[in-house]
Amino acid sequence: MNIGSILKYYRMKNNLTQAELSKGVCSISHLSKIESNKYIPHNETINELFKRMGIEWEREVDTYEYWKAKLETFIMHSVYYDLKSMEEVYKELSTQEDYLQSTDLVNRYELYKLRYYLFKRDMPRATQQVSILKRMETSFTDYERGVSKVIHLMFDIFSQNFTEAENRLEQIEEYRERIPFMFEGELFYQKAYLLHNRTQYGRSTYFAEMAVDHFRKDCNYIRLLHAQLLLAINYTNRDFALQADGLFKTILRNAKMMEMDQLYQGALYNYSVLQNRRGLHKSAYEMLTELKALLEPGTDYYQAVLIHLLQTAVEEQKEMDPLLDELKKLTERKNDPYLKIQLNYFRKTKFSQRELFDYCEQTVFPFLKKHDYIGEARSIAWRLANYCRSIGDNEKAALYSLYYYDKGEKEL
Repeated sequence: MNIGSILKYYRMKNNLTQAELSKGVCSISHLSKIESNKYIPHNETINELFKRMGIEWEREVDTYEYWKAKLETFIMHSVYYDLKSMEEVYKELSTQEDYLQSTDLVNRYELYKLRYYLFKRDMPRATQQVSILKRMETSFTDYERGVSKVIHLMFDIFSQNFTEAENRLEQIEEYRERIPFMFEGELFYQKAYLLHNRTQYGRSTYFAEMAVDHFRKDCNYIRLLHAQLLLAINYTNRDFALQADGLFKTILRNAKMMEMDQLYQGALYNYSVLQNRRGLHKSAYEMLTELKALLEPGTDYYQAVLIHLLQTAVEEQKEMDPLLDELKKLTERKNDPYLKIQLNYFRKTKFSQRELFDYCEQTVFPFLKKHDYIGEARSIAWRLANYCRSIGDNEKAALYSLYYYDKGEKEL
């Protein structure tokens, strides 16, 4: 428990010099070796030094064990994604930060602080924490080094630094046998997420299934739901409709029962994507309408749902004017060219098909392609390919089809 570091912590807290504390007990050089953890003193020396500061050594051992157990609780809450409980324990631990940094608990405390900041989506503090951990990594044990690699992978993904995440993942694979067991499910999940982002849906499915299996065996029910959602999204992208449908129903039921609002909303949105792909536009429309009512107007997520709802309304031939009015207000407030293009697109759906597809070809598709809205660009490319084919322009149809397939799943 780094007796010397704790001794130094209390000496400095009591504003004592080494000479003042060691007088009559041991030499200054001896105390210096104790405080630097180069020498473990006899119990009599420990007791006398702490007694001089009004501290009972046995009680100090109890204090250490108390905060060690509290830190282990903090770690377990983070592993099992219990953010509310994690916040409560963090408040307690943060009051003892100076003390914890004087003990051998410091590395794990600082590592799991990074994980906590990521869960809170507090990227400024997470970024600062990464710098702190970089200075500490030479003192990590093998266990701490394994934990560090997985948590830093999470940081790269949260930061949208996917190239760095891929490099780190390669390092982790070389270090594979030293990743702690309780982190294996998290590693599978992060790898699946990264592969999904790279449109490698087949490989992503494989690792998402491994994450699901690990979290289920570990009774980690919150992370299990996250892994199941990623798996259901992969099934959707691979047109495994029945598997995706069953998973989405399970996720929605359990997320609602467990009051996991964000997960419930994410499942609603992605389930509506599946239903639209199956041609079940009425079901998708109902889901999106429910989801829209749950969100704060004007947020980026609300904006995405509104656009998706408009697209579904077109397919279902629903009244669009109230939704178009909302999109118009958003467009005027944000002055976003993407929103302007979407607004004009949905307005033109009320006119001739020729006018709509001319606009898609001349404005919508080039804009989406240029600004890397790959999913939406693929969707428009598919529509344009079908339209061009219907009017006998097979050359253009082939070009749009080529883009659609080229930007789809890539298996390496």
